[in-house]
Amino acid sequence: MHTISLVSMSFICIFCIFYYFRQKNSNMEKIVQNDAIYLRKLSISDGKYFFELNNDPKVLKFTGDFPFFDLDAAKLFLSDYSNYKRDGYGRWAVCLQKNDEFIGWCGLRKSQESGLVDIGFRFYTSYWGKGYATMAARLCINYGFETLELSQIVANTYIENLASIRVLEKCGLAFNKNIMYDGREAVFYTIDKIMVKEIGAEETFPLRASILRNNIPLPISFEGDNTPTTIHLGAYSVGELVGVCSFMKSISPLVQGNQYQLRGMATSEDFQGKGIGKLMLITAIDMLKNRGVTTLWCKAREIAVAFYKKQGFKIIGNPFEIKYIGSHYIMFKKIK
Repeated sequence: MHTISLVSMSFICIFCIFYYFRQKNSNMEKIVQNDAIYLRKLSISDGKYFFELNNDPKVLKFTGDFPFFDLDAAKLFLSDYSNYKRDGYGRWAVCLQKNDEFIGWCGLRKSQESGLVDIGFRFYTSYWGKGYATMAARLCINYGFETLELSQIVANTYIENLASIRVLEKCGLAFNKNIMYDGREAVFYTIDKIMVKEIGAEETFPLRASILRNNIPLPISFEGDNTPTTIHLGAYSVGELVGVCSFMKSISPLVQGNQYQLRGMATSEDFQGKGIGKLMLITAIDMLKNRGVTTLWCKAREIAVAFYKKQGFKIIGNPFEIKYIGSHYIMFKKIK
């Protein structure tokens, strides 16, 4: 008969305790956080919260889910939750920083059928309307784009779920189409890592001021800003405006064709060198082609010449000076 010494037993006990706390600490690791909340992995110990959430009629009204039969069913669901191992991410518990209280869940989920990654969230009703869903969703979206390097995140919700729609729009998601989901009318929203869309002239002013006119006594508004034919584009990252540029019907005697001038391209410092300018140019050129424009030109600062050359622009004429800014070149690109 084999016997186990007290030393061996002690070692086994210590190992088990170490393993238990290691697993517990792993689940408690803060994946993303801000001053108010943090998100961590779900664990079987969260079964109580899942059971309560899925047995609240107000919560289930907009989910299409069914209540858990009992607490054990909720724990079984969590024990079988394989998204972390399969994809490296999933739905996460949302907890308060001040006391570690579980207030809901939020996170990303990859569809095994379409490959699309969606954002989802669910909170106790006592925490509705307090901004926690928006906070958590923004943290998850940023994590998806910056850490997971996703190119797009999607979401769908029932058409009558106005509160969730507001959260999605606050996070920068845009309506894509109406769909049917679980036999009910729903809306499908998307957000790209960088989303470019038309904006108003005044929306370009803050970036023009901080990037192009920083300590330079020149106006931030341009002649032609409010002309109906002018196009203003903004590039957004998770709802934040990070790049702007404007395209105006203007003629240079140095180039030929149906012309538009590019003006006021500015990208916030944290996003420079990440392809924002190129993406705005691509978007604009598609729009200008539809208007019959054949030539796009600009007055390029000397430090921007290399960028424009990479986008297919050519220098024409001699360099010239603009007061307070420095040397410039006329550059043009045939787009049609």
